[in-house]
Amino acid sequence: MVRTFHIPGRPTKPKPDDLQDVSSSIRHPDIIRTGITATREGEWAILTVVKDNVSIPLIEVGMEYERFPVIYQKEFDKLPIARPAYPSLGE
Repeated sequence: MVRTFHIPGRPTKPKPDDLQDVSSSIRHPDIIRTGITATREGEWAILTVVKDNVSIPLIEVGMEYERFPVIYQKEFDKLPIARPAYPSLGE
């Protein structure tokens, strides 16, 4: 089975001050961890890593946190390797 993971776009505006607090406040039995990311279009979003056997999206989470997009990612056996985001720009 091939697994894909979210590839964020470059943020188009500064991160909202309360995004970290919102991300940290998410509680659901099927969510393993949360974080902050951007959509492919560059809009700030909440990243939720869910258990492998969970059907997504989680309606309760999407309804409660509708101020920000919610990106769902299934749990990986191995984490992806981090690489520079924009090497041509020195990042």
